[in-house]
Amino acid sequence: MLEIELKFQIPLADQEPLYQVFVAKNARAVSLYAKYYDTPDRHLARQKISLRQRLENAHWIQTLKAPSQNHLERFELEIDLGELDNPALDLDIYDCHPHAKKLFKNTLGQETKNLSLQFETAVKRLIHVVHFNHSEIEISLDRGEIRQDDQTLAIYEIEFELKQGSVEDLIKCIQPWVKQYHLWLDVRSKAQRGDLLAQHLTISAVQHVLPLELNQKDTPDHALKLMVNNALQHLLPNMTAISAEQYTSEHVHQTRVAIRRLRTALRIFSNWSDSVEPHWEAQLATIFRQLGATRDRDALSEGLLPQLEADGAPFVQLPTIKDENSHSIEHILKAGDSVHLILALLQFVHQPTKKKKKEKLKKQSAKKLQKLHQQIYKDAQQFLELDIEARHRTRKRIKRLRYSVEFVASLYSKKDVKQYLNALKPAQESLGQYNDLIVAETLFQDMVKRKQKLWFALGWIANEKKSVLEQVRQDLEAFSETQTFWS
Repeated sequence: MLEIELKFQIPLADQEPLYQVFVAKNARAVSLYAKYYDTPDRHLARQKISLRQRLENAHWIQTLKAPSQNHLERFELEIDLGELDNPALDLDIYDCHPHAKKLFKNTLGQETKNLSLQFETAVKRLIHVVHFNHSEIEISLDRGEIRQDDQTLAIYEIEFELKQGSVEDLIKCIQPWVKQYHLWLDVRSKAQRGDLLAQHLTISAVQHVLPLELNQKDTPDHALKLMVNNALQHLLPNMTAISAEQYTSEHVHQTRVAIRRLRTALRIFSNWSDSVEPHWEAQLATIFRQLGATRDRDALSEGLLPQLEADGAPFVQLPTIKDENSHSIEHILKAGDSVHLILALLQFVHQPTKKKKKEKLKKQSAKKLQKLHQQIYKDAQQFLELDIEARHRTRKRIKRLRYSVEFVASLYSKKDVKQYLNALKPAQESLGQYNDLIVAETLFQDMVKRKQKLWFALGWIANEKKSVLEQVRQDLEAFSETQTFWS
């Protein structure tokens, strides 16, 4: 009842060559027409649950899908309704399926009576089954559209579903296809895309951090895999929105936050697993830097520039900021290296846990937190004497400490963790303000020869820096007196 699959979008130039591959392999053709149901208030969609009836050749199949703890697996329950003529939605068939019945009860309550048709899909599917090592993998090429009233949305995508075998084989099977046809990972289901269409929207909701629950009996190896999986749950929906070129500045911001969380997990807790590859963190750092120019521009446009104008500065038009490789952020996230990195991380998450003796998770996490806390404590004692680079390092250390605390928070008292993070927050915010001022100052110094009116902005920034630096000093001093919760 768990479906393990990955779906990818295909660049326009690669669609016909890929189609010809399926034709050459005599792929099995299936016509799929589906009806998707939800309440007018989208009770199912809000929980990322889909309920559909699909006509597969002559048979109607009613399918319930719901998310699991990671992006590779989904709960799926298919029930064959037989060769009927446009059957009505039937929820009684779930009475003998406890998990499905519980899902409906928790999600819909008394709203089941309000379920109605929201949108439809019409797809021509080509299916090619491969045997890779000891695994069986079904590869499907879907071509068609989503329909809602007079609106349509094209579908042209490829799915890889593990029918039996290992996730490692699934990933290894996918990699050559990604390389040859420039596939990029799309974690949106057809139901999610249809739900957007039904709302007359094109941009999906921003994905924020999800809670993580660790168990004190978890091995450090398993705990690290849960951390990486949690960060991927945060990253992949935002990464998909950017890759699809349907995103906002908040998608970019949350993508960077998710990457920083991933880097923190891999950097701080890497010795908890023998399977961590050193180059993962370096690759993530490169992507993070490439996305930085966009984030800096957004931060200036949405934060600093309005403050400047409110204080009487002349209007400033920011120049176009390009990343170091002159590629769009969409290109960066769809690039083969980025996709292969995500596949490697997904494979890592699904590797069997390696159990080692005498590894107490709470004790191991306390050691990590204490080291980070001490580094920041030392910086706080001499912060005003530090150069700009060292101050920036302090800011990064505070972020690592915050994310590390959040990763292991479930092992400790909620009250104690909250008090500690509340003490850390002011220093993080004031250091963030200081960093934005440094970024703006560097940019305006480069522009001032062409736009003399920027001298006002540079003077304002210089004065603001003094005030913010003093605030940082006070915030760090207050934090250095905070009691740790892991002692």
